Amino acid sequence: MVKILHLSDIHLGSGFSHGKINPETGINTRLEDFVNTLKICIDRAIAEPVDLVLFGGDAFPDATPAPYVHEAFASQFRRLADAEIPAILLVGNHDQHSQGSGGASLSIYRTLVVPGFIVGDTIATHHLDTRGGAIQIITLPWLNRSTLLTRPETEGLALPEVNEMLIQKLQPVLEAEIRRLDPKIPTVLLAHLMADRASLGAEKFLAVGKGFTIPMSMLIREEFDYVALGHVHKHQNLNPSNDPPVVYPGSIERVDFGEEKEAKGYILVKLQPGKAEWKFCPLPARPFITLEMDVSEQEDPLAAVLEAIAKQDIDEKVVRLIYKLRSEQLDLINTSAIDRALQTAHSHSIRPELVSQLARPRLPELGVGNTLNPIEALTTYLNNRTDLEDIRQDLLAAAEVLLSQR
Repeated sequence: MVKILHLSDIHLGSGFSHGKINPETGINTRLEDFVNTLKICIDRAIAEPVDLVLFGGDAFPDATPAPYVHEAFASQFRRLADAEIPAILLVGNHDQHSQGSGGASLSIYRTLVVPGFIVGDTIATHHLDTRGGAIQIITLPWLNRSTLLTRPETEGLALPEVNEMLIQKLQPVLEAEIRRLDPKIPTVLLAHLMADRASLGAEKFLAVGKGFTIPMSMLIREEFDYVALGHVHKHQNLNPSNDPPVVYPGSIERVDFGEEKEAKGYILVKLQPGKAEWKFCPLPARPFITLEMDVSEQEDPLAAVLEAIAKQDIDEKVVRLIYKLRSEQLDLINTSAIDRALQTAHSHSIRPELVSQLARPRLPELGVGNTLNPIEALTTYLNNRTDLEDIRQDLLAAAEVLLSQR
């Protein structure tokens, strides 16, 4: 039996805007949070001990993290090498250059030949002899169009057509790896992808134009004993029958308020041919909390805001305060008083919204010679979606990518 720790989407170096500088270390407290939760994962891997660690991709927010962020990541994973626990580091979309080629942020581990470390930046099968026995892992990194298709092949095609063509190209490549598997050895598919059954948040939109959706029929195969996924930040098992389990562990820390209500953790797996026992292990990720209220009808709006804050447990949480009021009430609000009421929070943001501004702006009427700019339309829409504020710029960037490919 092979014991595995499966984690993904570390995004070390994200969310600095939700933190502050620790005066004792000079480091942003959110980086310390991410390192602490990663440390808990590595501690568990060593304490068990597991026979193998599978990382499902997206180590950092981008392919070129700051040296001190890279060092923080390396210092934790190096502990696995010291404990002689092998690890496979899969390349995710955030680990690649913007052009989508190469696992830039993880390639250093191959260059330095870290003992027991494999960088999964190609579709390939890796055979390992672990302390718990032999195992074979097919790595499927994040795939871009340029990986499987040439520009002439996609010229003039709509996104669904490109997606279908990509699937047709991928299937025989994956089948070739499956045909070479030893049926007597437990098998894992380690993949960074968007599965078509996943319960999605912003990841689905942000993947448009940069990757494609994989049908579950390619993942639920009798040849696989466990499918270890990365990319989607919400933990879920896409195959309730567990034959095989198809599992996103989710991210290990909350990246933004879009993940406010999601549990964070990693997966422990006990694997043998034809059988996988797994469990989700929660992590003490820093809580995010949104306080939203309408004080537009209150005679004393400041008192109403302060009373609402006092009723909540905000200690050491990342807090977002959103309150709605009328323009004539602005002079009744003392922001300093609200700041003081929120001082026990780890960090906080305050966003007043005028009731008069909450009505959706009317879009220009279309007529002969008058067309609506798609980016302007999307911007207007997002300006009225407070729940999408954290990913507003990413959504606009994704839209630009889509429009450039028409």
